[in-house]
Amino acid sequence: MKQFRLLRNLSSKSSAVSSAVSSAISSRAVSLFANNRTTTDSSSSSSTTQQLLHQGDAVHQKPCQLKSYSSFSDQPGTEKRVASVTVDPGLRSCHVTWEDGFISQFHSAWLRHNCHSEESRHPNGQKLLKPSSVSCSLVINSAVVKDTSLVVTWSGPNGSHTGHIPTDFLRSHNYNRQTLLDRRVQVKPEPASEIPKVSYDDILNKEGCLYRWIRHINEEGICIIENVPPREDMVEKVAEMIGPVMPTIYGSTFDVEKTPDEINVAYSSLPIGLHQDLVYFESPPGLQLLHCMEFDECVEGGHSIFLDVFDMADKFRVMYPDLFQTLTQVPATFQKVHYDRNLPVHLVNQKPHIKLNHLGEVCAVYWAPPFEGPLAVDANDVEKYYLAYETFAKLLEKGKLLRYHLRPGDLVVFNNLRMLHGRDGFKTNGGARRLRGCYLNIDIFKSQVQVLHNLEGDGRLAKRVGNQCWF
Repeated sequence: MKQFRLLRNLSSKSSAVSSAVSSAISSRAVSLFANNRTTTDSSSSSSTTQQLLHQGDAVHQKPCQLKSYSSFSDQPGTEKRVASVTVDPGLRSCHVTWEDGFISQFHSAWLRHNCHSEESRHPNGQKLLKPSSVSCSLVINSAVVKDTSLVVTWSGPNGSHTGHIPTDFLRSHNYNRQTLLDRRVQVKPEPASEIPKVSYDDILNKEGCLYRWIRHINEEGICIIENVPPREDMVEKVAEMIGPVMPTIYGSTFDVEKTPDEINVAYSSLPIGLHQDLVYFESPPGLQLLHCMEFDECVEGGHSIFLDVFDMADKFRVMYPDLFQTLTQVPATFQKVHYDRNLPVHLVNQKPHIKLNHLGEVCAVYWAPPFEGPLAVDANDVEKYYLAYETFAKLLEKGKLLRYHLRPGDLVVFNNLRMLHGRDGFKTNGGARRLRGCYLNIDIFKSQVQVLHNLEGDGRLAKRVGNQCWF
């Protein structure tokens, strides 16, 4: 198995890793951010960071000590000691009061499922507990802090058990309502005002530049690497700095150029409207990389265009809440049905254009007009769907485009699930315009973002990437 450059570049430093857990707060499909855009310390910090990144300055790195196997990062200031523990009269939950005055409530079943005793959890973090053995009527007989753990004794229909949970685990994974709301602010990306750029040589040789490039992609959704050697294998090599290339029906890599056999509009010189690639897959590719191999001076047009669809979906919700709701409930048909090719394909996937989490936040958007099949829904939904569809399409046309004329050696990397992309039509005039591309899995990318935040950064949370994760 290939070792990817990202992993090879990780230093021996490590950071505390933990997070707030998600809990159902509201089933109402109303965005927390459509109606509440107040400025917080977190959002202010994010703005400062974006300015830093655009200026090309080094990203501040905070060395930390790895504490646990948890999947998400610990936020600064959460290393607090317990002041007191109180078991509720009903014995079904306990309240932990921390020295900084913060109060967490933990239910008996939650504590039992997160017990760190040897029979409940392996040292590698995997749960060994049999789910059916934990009754929802479990009661807490006692809960006391010993050293750095909360020691709990439970009893229920299946007998009693005494176990422990580290206090830093409890603080990091508390499900206090404010903690959950704060997390939403931290993971929400802000739209980019311009396309950030980094140098390929800097990524290879400058400390912190690989991390800065990865952050650009996560936080702004797009980044251009300049001066990438114009070799056929370079797009794959750059991709492997993050993770393995994701093969699709187009192979591991593909060329985008005008060809006599235009089996895809991308292989013509026609303009291509804003869209996402391969949305007819259950899990479309996350990152797309396009390396400009040829773009002759005589070629007219062909500029690349990008638009943050997360931002546009939020605007759509505020302007047309009823139409927004329609696009979250009435499913579109996405398809790729093509038999006249080396690998015949018949892919049909029905799903709504916009998917929400339990808080009503947008966690995924799908938009690919060239690859939409006939609508197949109840007759009562047809007209309202097309009204919502038309209105959203018109709003996208008014969005602030990021436009860029790629030159040989430029390699653009963008989040295919967040950034709609397209291009202007062009005339070759006897020249050539050729891009070489590949895809990466979005979950692998988000994982590597969090790894770098934890091991080389300040432990912040990765921004939402459109992989349908409800966090």
